[in-house]
Amino acid sequence: MALGSWSHGLTGPALEVARAPDARLRVRAGPGTGKTFALMRRVARLLEEGIAPDRILVSTFTRTAARDLEAELSRLQVPGRDRVHVGTLHSFSFSLLSWAEVLTLTGRVPRPLLKFEERFLLEDLNGINNEGVRTLRKRLDAFGAAWARLQSDEPGWPQDPQDRAFLNTLLKWLRFHEAMLVAEIVPEALKFVRDNPSSPSVPRFDHVLVDEYQDLNRAEQVLLNELARDGCLAVFGDESQSIYSFKFAHPEGILRFHEEHPGTRDLTLDECQRCPRLIVELANALISNNTSPEPRELVPTPVSQGEVHIVQWASLQEEAGASRGS
Repeated sequence: MALGSWSHGLTGPALEVARAPDARLRVRAGPGTGKTFALMRRVARLLEEGIAPDRILVSTFTRTAARDLEAELSRLQVPGRDRVHVGTLHSFSFSLLSWAEVLTLTGRVPRPLLKFEERFLLEDLNGINNEGVRTLRKRLDAFGAAWARLQSDEPGWPQDPQDRAFLNTLLKWLRFHEAMLVAEIVPEALKFVRDNPSSPSVPRFDHVLVDEYQDLNRAEQVLLNELARDGCLAVFGDESQSIYSFKFAHPEGILRFHEEHPGTRDLTLDECQRCPRLIVELANALISNNTSPEPRELVPTPVSQGEVHIVQWASLQEEAGASRGS
Protein backbone atom coordinates (compact mmCIF):
# COMPACT_ATOMS: atom_id res chain seq x y z
CA MET A 1 0.00 0.00 0.00
CA ALA A 2 1.61 3.25 -1.12
CA LEU A 3 1.95 6.32 1.08
CA GLY A 4 -1.25 8.38 1.19
CA SER A 5 -3.48 5.49 0.20
CA TRP A 6 -4.91 4.41 3.57
CA SER A 7 -8.42 4.89 2.19
CA HIS A 8 -7.81 3.05 -1.08
CA GLY A 9 -10.72 0.70 -1.75
CA LEU A 10 -12.48 1.55 1.53
CA THR A 11 -16.20 2.27 1.52
CA GLY A 12 -19.11 2.30 3.93
CA PRO A 13 -18.63 1.48 7.64
CA ALA A 14 -15.00 0.34 7.20
CA LEU A 15 -14.12 3.76 5.82
CA GLU A 16 -15.87 5.43 8.75
CA VAL A 17 -13.92 3.28 11.21
CA ALA A 18 -10.60 4.17 9.60
CA ARG A 19 -11.18 7.91 9.43
CA ALA A 20 -13.25 8.66 12.58
CA PRO A 21 -11.42 11.44 14.50
CA ASP A 22 -13.21 10.84 17.81
CA ALA A 23 -11.21 10.57 21.04
CA ARG A 24 -13.33 7.62 22.14
CA LEU A 25 -14.49 5.11 19.56
CA ARG A 26 -16.30 1.79 19.98
CA VAL A 27 -16.50 -0.54 17.00
CA ARG A 28 -18.77 -3.51 17.53
CA ALA A 29 -18.13 -6.08 14.85
CA GLY A 30 -19.31 -9.63 14.29
CA PRO A 31 -17.11 -12.44 12.94
CA GLY A 32 -15.86 -12.07 9.38
CA THR A 33 -16.92 -8.43 9.10
CA GLY A 34 -13.44 -7.01 8.40
CA LYS A 35 -12.76 -5.68 11.91
CA THR A 36 -8.99 -6.20 11.85
CA PHE A 37 -8.78 -4.89 8.29
CA ALA A 38 -10.50 -1.65 9.31
CA LEU A 39 -8.34 -1.37 12.44
CA MET A 40 -5.16 -1.68 10.37
CA ARG A 41 -6.33 0.96 7.92
CA ARG A 42 -6.96 3.24 10.88
CA VAL A 43 -3.35 2.72 11.97
CA ALA A 44 -2.21 3.44 8.39
CA ARG A 45 -4.12 6.71 8.41
CA LEU A 46 -2.52 7.79 11.67
CA LEU A 47 0.95 7.04 10.36
CA GLU A 48 0.33 8.79 7.05
CA GLU A 49 -0.99 11.84 8.93
CA GLY A 50 2.28 12.10 10.84
CA ILE A 51 1.49 10.56 14.22
CA ALA A 52 4.73 9.33 15.78
CA PRO A 53 4.77 5.51 15.53
CA ASP A 54 6.02 5.07 19.09
CA ARG A 55 2.99 7.03 20.29
CA ILE A 56 0.63 4.36 18.93
CA LEU A 57 -0.25 1.23 20.89
CA VAL A 58 -2.11 -1.66 19.23
CA SER A 59 -3.10 -4.33 21.71
CA THR A 60 -5.03 -7.59 21.72
CA PHE A 61 -5.63 -10.53 24.05
CA THR A 62 -3.59 -13.50 22.84
CA ARG A 63 -0.03 -13.80 21.54
CA THR A 64 -1.32 -15.48 18.38
CA ALA A 65 -3.66 -12.57 17.68
CA ALA A 66 -0.83 -10.14 18.39
CA ARG A 67 1.41 -11.90 15.85
CA ASP A 68 -1.42 -11.71 13.31
CA LEU A 69 -1.74 -7.98 13.93
CA GLU A 70 2.00 -7.54 13.45
CA ALA A 71 1.81 -9.42 10.16
CA GLU A 72 -1.11 -7.30 8.98
CA LEU A 73 0.71 -4.13 9.99
CA SER A 74 3.85 -5.15 8.10
CA ARG A 75 1.77 -5.54 4.94
CA LEU A 76 0.62 -1.93 5.09
CA GLN A 77 3.92 -0.71 3.62
CA VAL A 78 3.61 2.55 5.54
CA PRO A 79 6.81 4.17 6.85
CA GLY A 80 7.11 3.81 10.61
CA ARG A 81 4.94 0.71 10.88
CA ASP A 82 7.80 -1.28 12.45
CA ARG A 83 7.98 1.19 15.37
CA VAL A 84 4.32 0.93 16.38
CA HIS A 85 3.86 -0.85 19.71
CA VAL A 86 1.99 -4.08 18.93
CA GLY A 87 1.40 -6.90 21.40
CA THR A 88 -0.51 -8.21 24.37
CA LEU A 89 -1.01 -6.26 27.57
CA HIS A 90 0.83 -8.98 29.45
CA SER A 91 3.98 -8.44 27.39
CA PHE A 92 3.60 -4.66 27.71
CA SER A 93 3.13 -4.90 31.49
CA PHE A 94 6.11 -7.24 31.84
CA SER A 95 8.32 -4.75 29.99
CA LEU A 96 7.05 -1.86 32.10
CA LEU A 97 7.68 -3.67 35.38
CA SER A 98 11.19 -4.62 34.23
CA TRP A 99 12.42 -1.03 33.88
CA ALA A 100 14.99 -0.01 36.50
CA GLU A 101 12.97 2.79 38.10
CA VAL A 102 9.89 0.58 38.34
CA LEU A 103 11.87 -2.21 39.99
CA THR A 104 13.13 0.28 42.57
CA LEU A 105 9.74 1.80 43.33
CA THR A 106 7.72 -1.41 43.45
CA GLY A 107 10.25 -3.70 45.09
CA ARG A 108 8.91 -6.50 42.93
CA VAL A 109 10.73 -8.56 40.31
CA PRO A 110 8.50 -9.49 37.32
CA ARG A 111 9.87 -12.99 36.91
CA PRO A 112 6.71 -15.00 36.20
CA LEU A 113 6.41 -18.01 38.45
CA LEU A 114 6.30 -21.16 36.37
CA LYS A 115 3.60 -23.77 36.90
CA PHE A 116 5.92 -26.31 38.48
CA GLU A 117 7.24 -23.58 40.82
CA GLU A 118 3.72 -22.93 42.07
CA ARG A 119 3.81 -26.43 43.56
CA PHE A 120 6.79 -25.45 45.69
CA LEU A 121 5.04 -22.21 46.65
CA LEU A 122 1.98 -24.09 47.89
CA GLU A 123 4.11 -26.65 49.70
CA ASP A 124 5.97 -23.87 51.51
CA LEU A 125 2.66 -22.22 52.45
CA ASN A 126 1.17 -25.53 53.57
CA GLY A 127 -0.32 -25.10 57.03
CA ILE A 128 -1.14 -21.39 56.76
CA ASN A 129 -4.56 -20.96 58.43
CA ASN A 130 -4.35 -24.72 59.13
CA GLU A 131 -5.13 -25.29 55.45
CA GLY A 132 -3.68 -27.92 53.15
CA VAL A 133 -2.27 -27.56 49.65
CA ARG A 134 -5.59 -28.26 47.90
CA THR A 135 -7.42 -25.55 49.86
CA LEU A 136 -4.53 -23.12 49.39
CA ARG A 137 -4.66 -23.71 45.63
CA LYS A 138 -8.31 -22.65 45.63
CA ARG A 139 -7.45 -19.59 47.69
CA LEU A 140 -4.61 -18.71 45.28
CA ASP A 141 -6.98 -19.03 42.31
CA ALA A 142 -9.52 -16.82 44.10
CA PHE A 143 -6.90 -14.10 44.53
CA GLY A 144 -6.09 -14.30 40.80
CA ALA A 145 -9.78 -13.78 40.03
CA ALA A 146 -9.97 -10.86 42.46
CA TRP A 147 -6.95 -9.14 40.89
CA ALA A 148 -8.38 -9.61 37.38
CA ARG A 149 -11.72 -8.14 38.45
CA LEU A 150 -10.09 -5.32 40.43
CA GLN A 151 -11.77 -6.37 43.63
CA SER A 152 -8.42 -5.44 45.17
CA ASP A 153 -9.41 -1.78 44.60
CA GLU A 154 -11.94 -2.04 47.42
CA PRO A 155 -10.82 -0.24 50.62
CA GLY A 156 -9.62 -2.62 53.27
CA TRP A 157 -9.33 -5.58 50.88
CA PRO A 158 -9.02 -8.37 51.79
CA GLN A 159 -11.29 -8.16 54.83
CA ASP A 160 -11.32 -11.83 55.79
CA PRO A 161 -8.55 -12.50 58.39
CA GLN A 162 -7.58 -15.79 56.75
CA ASP A 163 -7.32 -14.07 53.36
CA ARG A 164 -5.11 -11.35 54.88
CA ALA A 165 -2.83 -13.89 56.51
CA PHE A 166 -2.55 -15.83 53.26
CA LEU A 167 -1.86 -12.71 51.17
CA ASN A 168 0.84 -11.39 53.52
CA THR A 169 2.63 -14.74 53.56
CA LEU A 170 2.24 -15.13 49.80
CA LEU A 171 3.78 -11.72 49.07
CA LYS A 172 6.68 -12.36 51.46
CA TRP A 173 7.42 -15.63 49.67
CA LEU A 174 7.28 -14.01 46.22
CA ARG A 175 9.53 -11.12 47.24
CA PHE A 176 12.05 -13.48 48.81
CA HIS A 177 12.14 -15.62 45.68
CA GLU A 178 12.12 -12.55 43.38
CA ALA A 179 9.09 -13.79 41.49
CA MET A 180 5.59 -12.75 40.56
CA LEU A 181 2.44 -14.69 39.80
CA VAL A 182 1.27 -14.40 36.20
CA ALA A 183 -2.08 -13.14 37.50
CA GLU A 184 -0.30 -10.23 39.22
CA ILE A 185 1.53 -8.81 36.23
CA VAL A 186 -1.18 -6.61 34.71
CA PRO A 187 -2.66 -5.50 38.07
CA GLU A 188 0.83 -4.58 39.31
CA ALA A 189 1.49 -2.57 36.15
CA LEU A 190 -1.85 -0.81 36.61
CA LYS A 191 -1.03 -0.04 40.24
CA PHE A 192 2.33 1.46 39.25
CA VAL A 193 0.77 3.61 36.51
CA ARG A 194 -1.91 4.85 38.89
CA ASP A 195 0.47 5.55 41.78
CA ASN A 196 3.18 7.21 39.67
CA PRO A 197 1.43 9.29 37.00
CA SER A 198 4.35 11.68 36.58
CA SER A 199 7.04 9.00 36.37
CA PRO A 200 9.03 9.06 33.11
CA SER A 201 8.67 5.29 33.11
CA VAL A 202 4.91 5.58 32.59
CA PRO A 203 4.29 5.61 28.85
CA ARG A 204 1.45 7.66 27.45
CA PHE A 205 0.09 7.18 23.96
CA ASP A 206 -1.61 9.50 21.52
CA HIS A 207 -3.59 6.56 20.15
CA VAL A 208 -4.50 3.24 21.74
CA LEU A 209 -6.29 0.69 19.57
CA VAL A 210 -7.57 -2.54 21.09
CA ASP A 211 -8.69 -5.63 19.20
CA GLU A 212 -10.95 -8.29 20.82
CA TYR A 213 -11.73 -5.93 23.69
CA GLN A 214 -14.42 -8.29 24.98
CA ASP A 215 -11.79 -10.88 25.92
CA LEU A 216 -9.85 -8.61 28.26
CA ASN A 217 -10.45 -8.72 31.98
CA ARG A 218 -11.35 -5.66 34.02
CA ALA A 219 -7.78 -4.90 35.11
CA GLU A 220 -6.58 -4.99 31.49
CA GLN A 221 -9.36 -2.70 30.31
CA VAL A 222 -8.67 -0.16 33.05
CA LEU A 223 -4.93 -0.22 32.31
CA LEU A 224 -5.71 0.67 28.69
CA ASN A 225 -7.87 3.56 29.92
CA GLU A 226 -4.89 4.86 31.89
CA LEU A 227 -2.48 4.53 28.97
CA ALA A 228 -4.90 6.47 26.74
CA ARG A 229 -5.75 9.05 29.39
CA ASP A 230 -4.42 11.98 27.34
CA GLY A 231 -4.98 10.42 23.92
CA CYS A 232 -7.51 8.59 21.81
CA LEU A 233 -8.89 5.15 22.65
CA ALA A 234 -10.54 2.97 19.99
CA VAL A 235 -11.86 -0.46 21.01
CA PHE A 236 -12.95 -3.21 18.64
CA GLY A 237 -14.90 -6.32 19.52
CA ASP A 238 -18.19 -8.07 20.08
CA GLU A 239 -19.50 -9.07 23.50
CA SER A 240 -21.23 -12.07 21.90
CA GLN A 241 -17.84 -13.53 20.93
CA SER A 242 -16.33 -13.54 24.41
CA ILE A 243 -14.88 -17.02 25.02
CA TYR A 244 -12.44 -16.44 27.88
CA SER A 245 -14.71 -16.40 30.91
CA PHE A 246 -12.31 -18.89 32.54
CA LYS A 247 -9.70 -16.12 32.37
CA PHE A 248 -12.18 -13.60 33.80
CA ALA A 249 -12.96 -11.84 30.53
CA HIS A 250 -15.15 -8.78 31.03
CA PRO A 251 -17.42 -8.49 27.96
CA GLU A 252 -19.53 -5.92 29.81
CA GLY A 253 -16.58 -3.60 29.26
CA ILE A 254 -17.40 -3.17 25.58
CA LEU A 255 -21.14 -3.33 26.15
CA ARG A 256 -20.98 -0.47 28.67
CA PHE A 257 -17.98 1.34 27.18
CA HIS A 258 -20.03 4.44 26.33
CA GLU A 259 -21.18 4.78 29.95
CA GLU A 260 -17.61 5.04 31.25
CA HIS A 261 -16.43 7.14 28.31
CA PRO A 262 -18.85 10.02 27.64
CA GLY A 263 -18.79 11.23 24.07
CA THR A 264 -18.06 7.79 22.63
CA ARG A 265 -18.81 7.39 18.95
CA ASP A 266 -20.37 4.07 18.02
CA LEU A 267 -19.78 2.29 14.74
CA THR A 268 -20.74 -1.23 13.69
CA LEU A 269 -19.48 -3.73 11.15
CA ASP A 270 -22.25 -6.27 10.49
CA GLU A 271 -21.70 -7.57 6.96
CA CYS A 272 -20.11 -11.02 7.22
CA GLN A 273 -17.72 -11.51 4.31
CA ARG A 274 -16.35 -14.84 5.48
CA CYS A 275 -19.31 -17.22 5.21
CA PRO A 276 -22.06 -18.00 2.69
CA ARG A 277 -25.66 -16.97 3.33
CA LEU A 278 -26.88 -20.21 4.88
CA ILE A 279 -24.07 -20.23 7.44
CA VAL A 280 -24.86 -16.62 8.39
CA GLU A 281 -28.53 -17.50 8.81
CA LEU A 282 -27.61 -20.34 11.15
CA ALA A 283 -25.33 -18.00 13.10
CA ASN A 284 -28.14 -15.47 13.46
CA ALA A 285 -30.43 -18.22 14.75
CA LEU A 286 -27.89 -18.88 17.51
CA ILE A 287 -27.31 -15.17 18.17
CA SER A 288 -31.06 -14.69 18.69
CA ASN A 289 -30.76 -16.77 21.87
CA ASN A 290 -28.17 -14.44 23.40
CA THR A 291 -29.02 -12.82 26.70
CA SER A 292 -27.33 -9.58 25.58
CA PRO A 293 -29.66 -6.58 25.93
CA GLU A 294 -28.47 -5.31 22.53
CA PRO A 295 -28.48 -8.30 20.14
CA ARG A 296 -27.23 -7.66 16.60
CA GLU A 297 -27.61 -9.81 13.51
CA LEU A 298 -24.95 -10.49 10.92
CA VAL A 299 -25.72 -9.38 7.38
CA PRO A 300 -24.75 -11.87 4.64
CA THR A 301 -22.93 -10.72 1.53
CA PRO A 302 -24.37 -11.72 -1.86
CA VAL A 303 -22.26 -14.86 -2.19
CA SER A 304 -23.22 -18.50 -2.60
CA GLN A 305 -25.97 -20.03 -0.51
CA GLY A 306 -23.59 -22.56 1.02
CA GLU A 307 -24.18 -26.08 2.33
CA VAL A 308 -24.59 -27.49 5.82
CA HIS A 309 -23.95 -31.18 6.55
CA ILE A 310 -25.15 -32.75 9.79
CA VAL A 311 -22.93 -35.67 10.76
CA GLN A 312 -23.73 -38.02 13.61
CA TRP A 313 -22.11 -41.15 15.06
CA ALA A 314 -23.68 -44.02 16.92
CA SER A 315 -21.13 -43.87 19.76
CA LEU A 316 -18.38 -41.73 21.27
CA GLN A 317 -15.82 -44.33 20.18
CA GLU A 318 -16.87 -44.02 16.52
CA GLU A 319 -16.80 -40.22 16.75
CA ALA A 320 -13.30 -40.32 18.26
CA GLY A 321 -12.18 -42.68 15.51
CA ALA A 322 -13.56 -40.37 12.82
CA SER A 323 -11.77 -37.36 14.32
CA ARG A 324 -8.49 -39.30 14.13
CA GLY A 325 -9.18 -40.22 10.52
CA SER A 326 -9.25 -43.94 11.29
